[in-house]
Parts: sequence; C-alpha cells; structure tokens
Amino acid sequence: MTTDPTTLRRDNVGTGLIVLATAFSAVAVLVFQALGSRTLGTEAFAPIAVLWTLMFLIYTILQLPAEQHLTRALAVTHDRAAIRRVRNQMAGAFGLAVVVGVSFVWFTLDRFFEGDLRYVFVTGLIMVTRSVLAAGRGTLAGHRRFAGYGSTIALEAGGLLVGGIVMALLDMPAIAFTLVLVVAPLASLLARPFAEIVGTGPPPGIIAQRGSFLVWLILATGSSQLIIAGGPIAVSFVGGSAAAVSIYFTTFALLRGPITSAYSLVARVLPDFTALANSSDPGRLWAWAPRLAAAGAILAILGAVGAWLFLEPIVSAIYGASFVPPTAAAVFGGAGIGLGLGALFATQIYSAADRGPLLAAGWGIALLASIAVLVVLDTDPIERVALAFAVGEAVGLATLGLLFPFIVARSGHRVGESPT
Repeated sequence: MTTDPTTLRRDNVGTGLIVLATAFSAVAVLVFQALGSRTLGTEAFAPIAVLWTLMFLIYTILQLPAEQHLTRALAVTHDRAAIRRVRNQMAGAFGLAVVVGVSFVWFTLDRFFEGDLRYVFVTGLIMVTRSVLAAGRGTLAGHRRFAGYGSTIALEAGGLLVGGIVMALLDMPAIAFTLVLVVAPLASLLARPFAEIVGTGPPPGIIAQRGSFLVWLILATGSSQLIIAGGPIAVSFVGGSAAAVSIYFTTFALLRGPITSAYSLVARVLPDFTALANSSDPGRLWAWAPRLAAAGAILAILGAVGAWLFLEPIVSAIYGASFVPPTAAAVFGGAGIGLGLGALFATQIYSAADRGPLLAAGWGIALLASIAVLVVLDTDPIERVALAFAVGEAVGLATLGLLFPFIVARSGHRVGESPT
C-alpha cells in the first residue's frame, strides 16, 4: 500500500472529495426521482422506473466491472500493450451493454414502454454515454487520481439535478426525463479523465490480471446485481401491477442509496486491496473477509430497524403517500441493504486477488437462493421480491465473507488462484 506521506495526503484529500461528491450524488438522485414521480404519477412513472433499473443493472453488470478491470490493471502495470489489451476487453463489454440494453427495450416495448420506439433510441444513447463515464472513472482510479474521480461523481450528479428540475418545471413527459439520463454522464468529461499524465507507481512488466478475469467478474456482478437491482422487473413478472413496479422501484432506489454510494468508495479501496494481494503476505487481505461479514450483519440489524421506523414517512415525504411500500417489504429491504454493503466490500477481496471463479460461484449460489424464494412463495409481489433480495444478500455475504475465505485459508491460498 501507499506509504509516502505526500501521496497519502493526496489520496486522503481525494477520498474526502469522493465522500462529499457521493453524498451530493445521493441527494441529486433522490431529487430527480422525486421530481419525476410527482410530475408523472405512479402509472406514467413506470417506464422511467424500468429504464433506470435497466441502466443500473447494465452499468453494474457490464460497465462497472470493465471500470474495475482497468483500475486494477493500471494499479499493477504501466505496460502499454497490457493496458491496450484491457481496453480492448472493455470495448467488448461496452458494446455488449448497448446490445443488451437496446434489445431488452425492443422486446418489452409494449409491456413497459407503451410501444414508444423513442425509448429504444434513448436507451442506446444512455449505454454509450455511461460507457464513456466508466472508462473515465477507471482511468482516474487506476492512476490514483481520486480527486478527479470525485469530480466525475459531482459533475454527473449536477447534470442530473439540473436536468430534472428543468423537466419538472416544464411539465415534460416521461420520454423527456430520459434525455437527462443521456446527457448527465457526459458532464464528467469536464474533469478531463483521459488527460495524459506522468504518474508514479509499479514498474512496467508486472503482469495485470488475465483477460478471463473480466468474464468472471461480469458473471459475478450479473448475479449480484440481479439480486439487488432486478426487483422492479421481478415484481412485474410475479404478477405486480405497473403501480407496484413504481412503488418497489422508488422504495428500493431510496434504500439502495448506501450501496450505490459505496460503489464510489470501491474505487478507493480496490487499489489498496490489490497492493495487499500482491504483497509478500496476502493473508492480510483475506483477514478482511470475516470483519466485513460481521460488519454486514450489524448493518443488517440497523437497516431493518431503521426501515421499520422511518421508511414510510420518508417515502411519503419524497415521493408521495401512494408510493409507500408494505411494512414487511421495508424491513426486508433495510436488512438486505446492510448485508449487501458487507458483501460489496467482500467482493473487492476477490477482485484484488484475481479469484474470478470463486467470486462468480459465490454470487451464483446467492442468486439461486433468491430465485428459490420467488418460486416457492406466493405472497404479495412487493413483499415477495423484497424477501428474495434479503435472502440473496445474506447468502452472498455468508459465502464470500465466511465460507470461501475459510476454504482459501485451509488450502494455503491456492483455491481458485490465477496462475502467473
């Protein structure tokens, strides 16, 4: 890890800016969604809810892993050929993001988007601009330009906030609100993420992780994000109405705030975890796993109690009384968020150590547990999906934070280890 005092001070300042920018982003997202829901109502807001869910899923499944792939590569090598290979792999992930996003909207146009073909075009643009955002952030984090990373968060949030206010004041339809989602990520370019720099760090020749790691990471994040963000779509497929989709979306967009915010802090943690993984004592990295599992369990209790006490008045105040969820769904959601925070940071241990197969297996098991809840239960759609979310996060945290680290320790750090 970094020990130079000047570099440490710079990193600490950058971390502070990331925290402040993340807090601002959380407020901006809430304001944007509140403006949209109050302007459009529960029925008309449903296309925005589904598109936001799709955008979040694709970003976290395809674009964020590509960002982290670049971050880790830049943290361990300056070799231009190695970085070029990583960027080519990123381009493949970004192209797949466009195809998946556009295809989903095309095939569900009548179900979710009132048959309006403009949503297909807008979705393609959103995938492109968010790919630009991911590439910029990966470059900044890999070069430890954490202040610049924080700036991209603040700039995107500012674009979202201003755009939402303008659309609400003009009383625009849902399709107009989606244009804000296209433009806001481009505001991050004002931070000049791709500017050429002369940096310090590891010498050329250190080998970055294999290209196959990105595939494993995408599989893992695909499973984890279906659990945490696929709820609104799942509500529809288990019999929920358009209003139920909107209620679940707004509730869990609010609850998910801590995890969404934590994605930014991951960019600060991953380079240091990578340094530990490549140190002479990688056991120090794995020692974090049970600590994170314990932290997630404590946060789950706090989240469940907090949601039970405060979620109803908060949702009512921000979105309106018609968006208030069932109490049981709120409790399940609050617990799941706490568990998910622990699992998110436990996931970074596997990313840093290049343990893609173990990571994918852990989240695959968690997804199967979540699906089992959806299949077995036959209750209110919102409560049913909320419980499936909480169960999935619990299994993910237990597997990645306790079970697999125990197996790795017993095997002398050989299980799932990538060859060098």
